[in-house]
Amino acid sequence: MDLFAYPVSLVMKFWHWALSFVVDGNSGIAWVGSVLLLVVTVRLLLMRSMYRQQYSMRKMAQIAPKMKELQNKYKDRKSPEDRQEQAKEMQALYADAGVNPAAGCLPLLVQIPVFLGLYYVLLNFSPPGKSIEEASQMTNGAFQPEQVASFLNAEIFGVPLASYIRMPQDVMDSLHPGLVREDILMLAVPLFVLAGIATFINMWNSFRRQAAAKKAEQEAIAQVDAEERAGGPVVDGEVVEVDGEPATTTKADDTAGTPGTSATVSPAGAAGATGKPQDFQSIAESMTESMNQSMKIMMYLFPFFPIVGAYFFNFPIAIGIYWLTNNIWTAVQSHFFMEKLDKELPMSSREGLPPSAFM
Repeated sequence: MDLFAYPVSLVMKFWHWALSFVVDGNSGIAWVGSVLLLVVTVRLLLMRSMYRQQYSMRKMAQIAPKMKELQNKYKDRKSPEDRQEQAKEMQALYADAGVNPAAGCLPLLVQIPVFLGLYYVLLNFSPPGKSIEEASQMTNGAFQPEQVASFLNAEIFGVPLASYIRMPQDVMDSLHPGLVREDILMLAVPLFVLAGIATFINMWNSFRRQAAAKKAEQEAIAQVDAEERAGGPVVDGEVVEVDGEPATTTKADDTAGTPGTSATVSPAGAAGATGKPQDFQSIAESMTESMNQSMKIMMYLFPFFPIVGAYFFNFPIAIGIYWLTNNIWTAVQSHFFMEKLDKELPMSSREGLPPSAFM
């Protein structure tokens, strides 16, 4: 964990040093400011990759009908050579659109160690089982003992940043003489509840956009299927002639007219009789559906984590400040990202709407 904590503490130490030229370095304002600026620094460093993630997801939504057309093209061709050719065409489609299906993983992979390092640093300013005197003589990442002692003495609204709800009374007395649990609760409860509410709002907005995007994509794909069955593009319910030629009856029409058969194309598109995915797109669709279900569960469970952590895992006040700030940043950033993408990549009803990942 020190591998993650040291660089995080180094950035936080820099901002605390910079703020000490403006305000008292031992004040709560300096330490709260260093936490806020740490969040800003990390999110600014990740902003480009997170925007590319959103951009790639929108492009994926745009090419969904073309992906479906490609699946329909190869749905009756199941030889290894055909599948290899389909994979090549699919990769070419991604390349032409400038899409990287793995782009959505990078911001998350970067954020996880950063956030773990931040948690480790904030928790270890006042590690459970250690007295304040012992903690003030220890190093914490890049922080030397005198800086640890400065953090332990820092307060916001009269409550130490290092305090937590279940802090033993003797530790509270050594941290801040006269401090009582009610003082901590008065700040910790609204802070962590607001952090949980902000987390839920961000996840709910993300899930809502993803659900709208999925519905729009399904409608666009259904249009592709309808055109294939009709033998040509369908506009206002009428089949459009192509180059003056009337629409031809497709195999899907013949199948639809055969008793006991169905013209419905499976969601996997290229799936065989066994129902197993036959190509990358089918596997990706299955993974996306699984992730959506997981995210729906997390949307209702994860917002309780800051509240539960504040009580059972002794999250200090400083972590509540970080959590709330990070979610406010997420909400504002997502709003501006979506506005920018609406201008750069406007969607038609056929192309669908872009899903927005939880950042």
